[in-house]
Amino acid sequence: MSLLGYWWDDPWMWLGLLLIPALLWRTISMTKPGRVGISDGAAAQESTSMVASLWWVPDAFRIMCVAALVLAAARPQTMDERVVKTGGVDIMLAMDMSGSMNSVDMTRDALEDTLSKGVRPDNRFDIARRILKNFVRERRQDRVGLVIFGQQAWLKYPLTVDYSRLIRTLDDLVLDGLTANTCRNGCTISGKGTVMGDALGRAYNRLRRSPAKSKLVLLITDGKQEGGKMDPRSVSRHMRDLGADEKVRIFTFLVGNSDETYIPVYDFRGRELLGASGMPQYQPNRRPFPVDPDLLQEIASMTDGQFYQSYNEEKFRQDIKDLEKTVFQTEIKVDKADAFMPLLWFALFFLGLEWIFKFTRWRGVI
Repeated sequence: MSLLGYWWDDPWMWLGLLLIPALLWRTISMTKPGRVGISDGAAAQESTSMVASLWWVPDAFRIMCVAALVLAAARPQTMDERVVKTGGVDIMLAMDMSGSMNSVDMTRDALEDTLSKGVRPDNRFDIARRILKNFVRERRQDRVGLVIFGQQAWLKYPLTVDYSRLIRTLDDLVLDGLTANTCRNGCTISGKGTVMGDALGRAYNRLRRSPAKSKLVLLITDGKQEGGKMDPRSVSRHMRDLGADEKVRIFTFLVGNSDETYIPVYDFRGRELLGASGMPQYQPNRRPFPVDPDLLQEIASMTDGQFYQSYNEEKFRQDIKDLEKTVFQTEIKVDKADAFMPLLWFALFFLGLEWIFKFTRWRGVI
């Protein structure tokens, strides 16, 4: 039972407080003359008069002693509620590697300042990869896998707790370019498409036989469904209709900002053009890449997941933290500690005061 900021382990002991009215009645009923002896002399008479007016003090100490003992017997305990991270979640990362992920979401001044320092600006893919690597590092008991998609969708890494290898796999990913002539990643995956439905299907195939109680897909993309054999709504609907033990939730992240975006400049061979400083050249993206936030929101809502619109790096970090808080910090651990000792000390203190006054100045009161 929780009351007054404490947990009372034996609240039925509060019945002992019924003794207090009986003690009060006994004290009041004994108000009769002659309880304090009378001494000779005016000073003694004045002192005796003052003592007599305070005849009830030892009784009050006794009542406070009984009250403290009863409350101590009810075993008050402090409660320390802490949110702890749950373990044993299976997570499939579905990472967009379409050409539009080459986009740099910066203002012109910020872009020029970065290039002047000899630093290549991070594109959407670089930012997403860096944040996901930190997300993987913070896992403890969760298994994490990776699906990549562009014009096709491939399982890049199965569910694993070997986080270091998964991080190396993320580091080894090379993004395709934006033009038809580019094949910067050895043509392992083309960036000319965004097959979200196929990616969700491959992620689900890895999760459907998982014994984990909680199964998630993190879909990270900056575009809309383009190409592929599977409809993302159909895949999500199938996940929604599964039984409780097989349920898979999808959390969708729409990354990137269409307000001010720059893309690399390529030559006729599909290679990035470099400026005088040796850094890549960028131009404003006059035709923003198509996005479909309504689809991502529908996918997430259909599977009891959540949709995030991560328009810059800081917002993406906050969204990942919100995901961790929502999914991985759902268990409340309550630590209790006994708090009756101060009450026992109060009881002894009041008992001591009663006896001191009873056998000294107020020895005739009781």
